[in-house]
Amino acid sequence: MIYKIIVLLLLITSCNAPETKDSEKVLNIAVPIEMLDINPYTTIDVHSIRIRHQVFETLLGQSPSGDIIPRIAVSWTNTRPTTMRISLRSNVLFHNGDTLTAEDVKASLDLAITNSSTRTAVAVIKEVRIISPLEIQLESYIPYAPLPLVLTSSSVFILSKRAIEEGDFAIGTGAFKLGAWNKGQNIILSRFDEYWGEKAKVNEVNVKTVPESLVRAIAIETGEVDISYDIDYNEKPEIDKRDDLIFDETLINRTEYLGFNPTKYPYNNQLFRNAIAYALDIPGIINTALQGGGFQANSILMEGALGYTNTPPIKQNIQKAKELFKESGVPEGIKIRLLAIDGVRKRKAEVIQANLKEIGIDVEILVVEWAKYALLIYATDTEMFLGGWSTAPDADLFYNILFHSNSVGSGGNFTGYADEEMDRLIDLARQELNPKARQIVYDQIYHKVNEEKVIIPLYHPINTLVRRANISNVRFDPYVLQSWKEVIKNEEK
Repeated sequence: MIYKIIVLLLLITSCNAPETKDSEKVLNIAVPIEMLDINPYTTIDVHSIRIRHQVFETLLGQSPSGDIIPRIAVSWTNTRPTTMRISLRSNVLFHNGDTLTAEDVKASLDLAITNSSTRTAVAVIKEVRIISPLEIQLESYIPYAPLPLVLTSSSVFILSKRAIEEGDFAIGTGAFKLGAWNKGQNIILSRFDEYWGEKAKVNEVNVKTVPESLVRAIAIETGEVDISYDIDYNEKPEIDKRDDLIFDETLINRTEYLGFNPTKYPYNNQLFRNAIAYALDIPGIINTALQGGGFQANSILMEGALGYTNTPPIKQNIQKAKELFKESGVPEGIKIRLLAIDGVRKRKAEVIQANLKEIGIDVEILVVEWAKYALLIYATDTEMFLGGWSTAPDADLFYNILFHSNSVGSGGNFTGYADEEMDRLIDLARQELNPKARQIVYDQIYHKVNEEKVIIPLYHPINTLVRRANISNVRFDPYVLQSWKEVIKNEEK
């Protein structure tokens, strides 16, 4: 109990949350990792996107079932196989008071097309033309079926053209605007009362950075916060005993993986990578590091996605792993490094370390803070690392980003993998409009990925959050990004 009081006091004093006269309309949230940058064209990490998702909007959106729905755009149609005409919503205001026009959309898409972090997702777009103040036309290099899906992506958030020119990349059209950012402590989001759609149910969101799961659990138990994200499963039994707390869990459209840099020794040895794959006890990783909070992946894609190939998941086989390791020619007892961040990924790394020791590989775990980790993987300055990627209903938005040579670096291909045959297959699949023909190509891509094992899919995680019982309407989109404008905070009983 003394420990809990100490960590709670540390939490309260470190977050430096401003006082508000109407505390019932302030939603207090605890997250494990801080946003890297509000600018949507700098990084593509989920922790930054969680905040940007409240401030910016995309042309199109997705319903909970994955259907494409209007957002800033009200209609879209293909006038030719490579031409899409898009009509924009009228009377949409930016946080700086400017009215959204086609000029803003063109400026944002042009920025996305040329930016290293986002260009992979929108590389198919050749040109953005302004037809009228509320109408644009997209010309693509090839007929591209997933283009509407791309326009729902966080890679194409719409910013104010004037703000871009002034160097202010925090001006969006979302239900909240950025109020303050006390780095290392908290982010304040203020309700945007001129929002074109349904207004947020709370006046303010106070997002506190709280790295430790235990401290986030204590904060929710004491009422210091209303929602705590990414709570460990070992906290669930105690939380379930309480009437004032609700433990929510949702299967995430995401795949956590182990990645290798095939340009560096010994990871340039395919037999060595396969030896590691067969040494892994993936159910053990799930049970030990996640306390059961995930499902083993048999593919980098999730079942149901166009392009998914249904095959049995890999099973640990120590004897086969030893044979492959010996055949690789890499010396037994070799010391290698595994890059991770604290928390769940560190715990995963520890299980992997134990697994590989069984076949004669000595693993050093290199734990770094999130900002440094992102810098290293964006520069592909890694050897072996633990990563993750949110899946999409279409395989192109996965294979193209993780495995195409054009995506190496901040575009999403963090391994540095480059292979001409893989590029050819990915390009072929993305140009094919017939779903059955595309599936045939994606089966070939899957088998090549599975053979080479530059990335080893581990599991699909379950998202966990704990909320106070007075917090309702907590919903997630297909990428498990919550729109906080919908959250209702009632008076506690």
